[in-house]
Amino acid sequence: MRLIFYYHWLNSYSFNALAGACDTDSRLAELPIGLALTEEQLRKLATDALREQGRVWVALSILTCQFGEMRRLIRQLRSDCGSKIVIMAGGPHPTACPDQVLDAGVDVVFRGEAEVSFPDVLRSLAEGRGCDALQLAPDPVDIDTFPSFSPNRGMFGPIEITRGCAFACSFCQTSHIFGVRLRHRSTGNIVRQTEALRSTGPKVVRLLSPNAFSYGSIDGRRLDLDALRELLAAVRGTVGAAGKILFAHFPSEARPEHIAADTLDLLKEFADNDEIVIGAQSGSQRMLEACHRSHTVESVLEAVALARTYGYKVIVDFIFGLPGESESDERETLAVIEKVVGLGARIHPHLFAPLPQTAFSAQRQGRLSPIVAQALERLKSLGGVYENRPRQSRATRKPPSGS
Repeated sequence: MRLIFYYHWLNSYSFNALAGACDTDSRLAELPIGLALTEEQLRKLATDALREQGRVWVALSILTCQFGEMRRLIRQLRSDCGSKIVIMAGGPHPTACPDQVLDAGVDVVFRGEAEVSFPDVLRSLAEGRGCDALQLAPDPVDIDTFPSFSPNRGMFGPIEITRGCAFACSFCQTSHIFGVRLRHRSTGNIVRQTEALRSTGPKVVRLLSPNAFSYGSIDGRRLDLDALRELLAAVRGTVGAAGKILFAHFPSEARPEHIAADTLDLLKEFADNDEIVIGAQSGSQRMLEACHRSHTVESVLEAVALARTYGYKVIVDFIFGLPGESESDERETLAVIEKVVGLGARIHPHLFAPLPQTAFSAQRQGRLSPIVAQALERLKSLGGVYENRPRQSRATRKPPSGS
């Protein structure tokens, strides 16, 4: 059989982990996996595999913001391949709304973490036994058991060091999908993955966590600086002077109350990024409390100021159009943003979107008020706004991927 991942730039990290999970099973380690970076590539790979082998499996990872696009794509794949295609889907939206995804035409939906259930389903399909349409994660995954990527297939990405988030912010799905109890990958496991990266060429190691400085923390709130030092020192020892470590930077961010002299000293000593990302989300204390952010406006400004004294470029995330946000809240946020930009940082603006499972799931899509839109345009002209652009997914294809 031929398995194809829709390796969209928004979802590639998830597929790196699934490929790594397959690699840990001797029965699946040689399974051919094709990587489609675009819809056109996906449809071509699927129809080619169907013509050559008579059947094809396609795996999709779906964010809520992608569901409309993916539903259309599912219909197109079904039209192209009929009953000879098995369409599987996982990710945040299938986890939260499995019936909706099944109704869209998906054959198998994975809820929650799929490092265990995904290989189980592949083995079952390969042996002709079939499987249930709805696959539930049996237990929280021991992330030490599975790698973050697949060196054998040339599928590389950040090393996930922590899974879960203690804060359960009102707009975010992370705590609902992965839990509020943090699971940390062991330092030894992270070092082995770092060695795998180094042995295949990449000289940049990105460390991935919902909250960068929480590594080793029992509750995710009180930091374990000894564990953090041990991790960063071990990774630095592995990559050597020529390698680079990126931490507290995309795709991770740091909470403002965790930006302190101790954490920045560690960052300066061991990491190479000259830029850090701080999650503020609002400049209104009332809105921060409504979002259950558990930090203050003052802590945001203090974090930016301190990071700047250490010489870091700073990007600060803000969400606009939050439920219940008043004009007064907007003006308070804009006043904080002026201070943030005045300190030499840039802001990364986001528009609120209601996500299933969250406290704000029933709220309306946010919108930019004229006041905010005008302010952002002015800040953009001054270079105070960070504009994210799709990155190029890094994936080389070589045997035994069979792509």
